Formats: sequence, structure tokens, C-alpha cells
Amino acid sequence: MIYAGCDLGIVSAKAAIVEDSDLLASEILPYKSFPDQAAVQVMDMALAKVGLSAKNVDHCLATGFGGKAVPHTDGVIPDIICLHRAVRQLNPRVRTVINVGGHTFMAFNITDNGTIGESAVTDKCAAGIGMLIDVMASALEMPLDELIRASADSRHPLYINNQCPIFVESEAISLINDGHDPFDIFAGIASSVATKIAGLVGRVSLNKDVVMVGGVAKNSIVVRNLEEKLGLSLANLEGVDPQVVGAFGAALIAKERCHT
Repeated sequence: MIYAGCDLGIVSAKAAIVEDSDLLASEILPYKSFPDQAAVQVMDMALAKVGLSAKNVDHCLATGFGGKAVPHTDGVIPDIICLHRAVRQLNPRVRTVINVGGHTFMAFNITDNGTIGESAVTDKCAAGIGMLIDVMASALEMPLDELIRASADSRHPLYINNQCPIFVESEAISLINDGHDPFDIFAGIASSVATKIAGLVGRVSLNKDVVMVGGVAKNSIVVRNLEEKLGLSLANLEGVDPQVVGAFGAALIAKERCHT
């Protein structure tokens, strides 16, 4: 039987296809409008990777900021539940999960008996999370991947004073106009993001192993800065894209619901 999960965030739609608890395929689709259409499209794209279509899906669950907008689902599950389920499947040793996406970020513990422990979440402002990084890439007029690679060697990251993305963008433009290297600016922003994430993690017990999921987990500069601030190396999830972990968890729960 085939099970599916769709994680509809504020900047991208993610889909995961599962059979027998194995991740068959996944897909990520950035979007700017019509999230319901993006949810359908990303699911079709993921299914097409393994020669399937929507009619082959036996059960589908949605999660994420826009989970209720996902058409043709059999229910909506909170993202923390989906992340917990997926992480337990991928790396049972993990005891602290950090999720950093486009709009919100959270941290939570997993107890030794596998349940969710302490948690902390913020969604009041995009400062320090995925949307801020995207705004900066736009302001610096470079593809994000290129910025990350080039800024990795920065020796003089510039301290960023502001927290709001609008003001950070203005500050970055002012720094460019003053002749500063855009890669030093982006390196400073990455350090600021890591500091904000570390502050949130400080609101829960930092129990090893620690994993980071969500789109920002793919930003190597932020990850490096965060590891330095936390004094540890982040765990891995068996090669699964950290951005699709929520969708994978939703698909696993969809399977379990069909067998209860």
C-alpha cells in the first residue's frame, strides 16, 4: 500500500511517498501563491518519480503552516508530531530536534522512552529564520547556493544589528553602498541566524544526539555557526533531505492510521 504526506509551509510545499515505512520518493516545490495548487503539484511530482499517480495513494495526511489548505487529504497532523515520528524512524538516538523553516522555528526534546518532552516554538517574526535568508539573497542579488558557497570563506563577518527582515535588508544595502563585501554581509547574517536559533534551543534541555531539520538545515554556514555555538556536531538522518522530514512523518502516520 502507498501512503503520502504533504507539508505545506509558507514558502514551499513538500511531499513524501511511503511504502512499508520506506521513503520511496520526495519532492520540494517553492511557491509564491495558490498553495493548494502547489500541494497538488508537488504530490504529483513526487508520485511521478516512482511511476505512480494520486489514485495509487491509499491514505494521505497533511501538516505544516498551510496544512488545512491541502486538497484531498484524510486529515491534518501538527508538525511537531510529524517531525517526532520521522526522526524516531530515521535516527532513534536523537534526543533534541531543532526545526527551522521559512516562517517558524521550534526545538523539542525526545525522552528516553520515545515521547515528546520539553518544547519551545516561535512564529511571531521571520527574523532569524528561512524567510530572512531568502530576503538577504534577493537583496544581495545572488542565488542562495552561490552565496552560501562564497560566504563560507569569509574571514570578516559583519555584525548585523537589526532583527526585522525589512530593516536587515536596508542595513545590508547600506553596507554594500559603504563598500563592504557582500559575502562578509551574508556571513554575518548567517551568524545572526545561528545565534537566534541557539537562543531558542536554550529554552529546552540540550540532550544529545541533536538534529536540525527544515530548509535552513541545508544552509551549511548556519549549520557550522550553530554547531560552534552549541559546542557539538549535529546528527544525521540517513541521507534524507531535512526539508522533507515533516512530510515523511505525516506519511508514516498515515500508514499507521490505516493499520489501527
